[in-house]
Amino acid sequence: MPTPRTWTAADGTEVVIRPITPDDLALTLAFDQKLSPATKYRRLLSDRQLSSGELRRFTSIDTAREVALIAVVDDAGGPKQVGVARCVDDEGRGSAEFAIVLSDDWQRRGLGVVLLSALIDAARLHGLRRLEAITLAENHGMLNLARKLGFRTREEQGDGKIVGLVLDLH
Repeated sequence: MPTPRTWTAADGTEVVIRPITPDDLALTLAFDQKLSPATKYRRLLSDRQLSSGELRRFTSIDTAREVALIAVVDDAGGPKQVGVARCVDDEGRGSAEFAIVLSDDWQRRGLGVVLLSALIDAARLHGLRRLEAITLAENHGMLNLARKLGFRTREEQGDGKIVGLVLDLH
């Protein structure tokens, strides 16, 4: 289990990055509700909304096959989720699909690099050999973040709107 870490943003805000727990359900629900339609679309590659069951599942992880980290700040009303990164090895082959999403007000502030780096470290500790994902070709923020952290890109089959991301962890 990865240990929590604190990162300080340029404006002095402290962000705690730690494993997600079932107790984070209320934070996760509030986080999801505040994402813009564009961010939600990039998250799921569709207009589909996450169900409350899916959000509950996202906080009750199976630690044998997945790692999930939450980024939390202290807000005037208490803790507030500002990001989440996760990876899941569904087939037990050591290659996990990953995802990251930041609240709109925390994009382009450096948190993506810190959060995804923490996930990469946790995936290595978990014994994973590779992280993979797909994203929209127009999602320049995600593509730039992935390249900055050493991911290779590959064009996925289809109409060129989807790009694959791959990082070997050894």
